[in-house]
Amino acid sequence: MLESIMSGLLSVCTIETVMAISFGVFCGLLFGAIPGISGVMAIALLMPMTFYVSPLVGIPMLIGIYKSGVFAGSISAILLNTPGAPPAVCTTFDGYPLTKKGKAGKALNMALTASVLGCTTSDLLLIACAAPLSVLTLKAGPVERFSLIIFALTIVGSVSGKSILKGIMSCALGCLVASIGISESTGATRFTFGLTELMGGISFVPMLVGLLALPEVITQVGTKLKKSHQTIIRSEKPEDNRVSFKEVKKCGRTIFKSSLIGSFLGAMPGLGATPAAFLAYGEAKRTSKKPEEFGKGSLEGIAAPEAANNATCGAAMIPMLTLSIPGDDVTAILMGAFMIQGITPGPTIFYEHPVVVYGIFGSLIMCNILLFTIAKAGFPVWMKLASLPKYHIFSFVTVFCFIGAYTVNQSLFDIFILILFGVIGYLMKMANFTPVAFIIGFILAPFAERTFDQALTLSDGSFMIFISHPFSVIFFILSIISVIGTGMRKYKISMAERGSVLD
Repeated sequence: MLESIMSGLLSVCTIETVMAISFGVFCGLLFGAIPGISGVMAIALLMPMTFYVSPLVGIPMLIGIYKSGVFAGSISAILLNTPGAPPAVCTTFDGYPLTKKGKAGKALNMALTASVLGCTTSDLLLIACAAPLSVLTLKAGPVERFSLIIFALTIVGSVSGKSILKGIMSCALGCLVASIGISESTGATRFTFGLTELMGGISFVPMLVGLLALPEVITQVGTKLKKSHQTIIRSEKPEDNRVSFKEVKKCGRTIFKSSLIGSFLGAMPGLGATPAAFLAYGEAKRTSKKPEEFGKGSLEGIAAPEAANNATCGAAMIPMLTLSIPGDDVTAILMGAFMIQGITPGPTIFYEHPVVVYGIFGSLIMCNILLFTIAKAGFPVWMKLASLPKYHIFSFVTVFCFIGAYTVNQSLFDIFILILFGVIGYLMKMANFTPVAFIIGFILAPFAERTFDQALTLSDGSFMIFISHPFSVIFFILSIISVIGTGMRKYKISMAERGSVLD
């Protein structure tokens, strides 16, 4: 057994595997950085290439795309305030403010460092605890998942800006929009207005890009017409273009905690990177010594979501490798790649294909090293591109927004959704409604509805099931504490601002 483990770990040191991972990392960065086009598309396009190579070459290449694609969403999020992938939404909150201060290099380096550390933490947990963690994940039923989602929803208060009421209203609107289509539980048709295109609900990517990207394009067009100054992407000061060890150390606690959050949620099938990023961001702001800096260019605000969403990569492979349950959409594709190679993920894979499994484990660490190297080497290129005149940048952004929205389902109706939510996003921005709370509601509402219905089905309609499970009670108590804590913090900030005005 030990010989098989060593053979697997050493297999990633071959030229073929290193080249394959490097190619995968580059493709993931390229696809993931383009708004509306995620690394998932790159995996789908390049998976046929794995038919003709060994599992220890093809699968590590796909993993390289997976990891770099998750991180790459932060590049456009930081430079253009347009997340290249849904998990990077939180990164825009503090990444783009730093870019406007001329500190894009610092923001990118912090995002990359937190991403690699989050990935590494998750990978080490996967290697050391795959089987035990998968057993715990299997025991987490719909009751525990529902209570966890309720806890995640409490972060709305942390990201709602000055008005909690507007944040709640925005989140409720997101939940309402998420209910459009056919109900998974009852099969009822809701809010489709006779349009067959709405039967499957609102497509997430067109909605997300329209809500976040197009309002920024409209705003920048207005700024250009007013002849405001050009945003300086790269500062003349060297310290503004890098992140120091002291700054990383200062964010170390946040990175570690966020990595654990991402690993935990990543190991639970169906949750994925986006809820992990939101939950980690809210938790980082709640426990920060300087919560008032969040949303204005806080390095902790970048480190938390990036560490969490990248930490889900390794953790999402736990249920796939040990239980044949894909943790998210990407691991479902990876599971197909395994089966194409004649390898069936499951409890026996550690005994039937130990060389392949531990080769995959070794490739996870190799991916982190190559991601850090390739992404860091490419920062000057991304920053130089982002330093181009705004009318060039946002013209391309607009084109990619429409291309990305269309290519998801190859439907012109998604273009209409893109434009509609672009207008809605701009109006929300003008009225100081946070689109973040809307997105949180839109993402978490289907999970909440599904797990709630499953829990009531198990209990024959009795609500007592939610207080009969210990972990469920713990999450509900944490939710109450989080709500009270957020309310008290908002009250203190309000009183402090009122006192400063009176002074």
